[in-house]
Amino acid sequence: MNLFIAPFVNALFGLYYLVGNFGWAVILVTIAIRLILLPLVWPSLKSAKRIREVQPKLNKLKEKYGTDKQSLAKAQMDLYKQEGINPLSGCLPQILQIVVLLLFFSAFNMVTGFSSGKGSVEQINNQLIPSFRINETFKFDLGFLGSDLAMTPSNIFKQGINLNLVLPLFLLLGSGVLQFFSAKLMMPNPKVDEKIVEKTKDKEDDMMAAMRTQSMYMMPAMTIFIGWNFSLGLLLYWFTTSALMIGQQVLVNKVNKK
Repeated sequence: MNLFIAPFVNALFGLYYLVGNFGWAVILVTIAIRLILLPLVWPSLKSAKRIREVQPKLNKLKEKYGTDKQSLAKAQMDLYKQEGINPLSGCLPQILQIVVLLLFFSAFNMVTGFSSGKGSVEQINNQLIPSFRINETFKFDLGFLGSDLAMTPSNIFKQGINLNLVLPLFLLLGSGVLQFFSAKLMMPNPKVDEKIVEKTKDKEDDMMAAMRTQSMYMMPAMTIFIGWNFSLGLLLYWFTTSALMIGQQVLVNKVNKK
């Protein structure tokens, strides 16, 4: 048994047995993952919110110290300390989320691979707890809202334009849109960036502001480009994750206001 992948495989099978639909099983597993990670992600979300709130003070420091980067860096760290902000608090949760994403992808590919005849019953049973184990006659239904979750948007598109493209396009474009709004919630106000660039006249400030703006559009574009060859099940996971991340950030914003 792979101790890292097995929990995800068991979760997918267990919820499939419970709800009888693989798509809903993927959605419920995604929700469970986000709830489990929430205590770890919450501090990083709060830190991102606080950094946005102190952005005007950071801008004043940039105006004050100009090109003196060493003094500016020290002043910024002093400000973070004074405001109770840890700028590195988001690193570990982000790394953890990437690791969980990769593990889920491996588990999902193992399950769908078995359903497509690429894996054996023995291989799957090695990952499952005794009460979830299957026999040779077990059939896994990968259908969800009329689509096969093992298919990719590119493969479905090759079959011609039909109703089967509705779910793939919704998940693909929806994931990109959600990524855009998620990035927008996490980033400083573009107007603030423009003002500080005008006042400091620093090429590095100009470059950083441009990079933040570009990344807000590049990440959704990359999501759509990469997702074109992702299976629908993985896109469903990505779409649900993106929606939940926005919900968590909005919740953090409301809690901070109160």
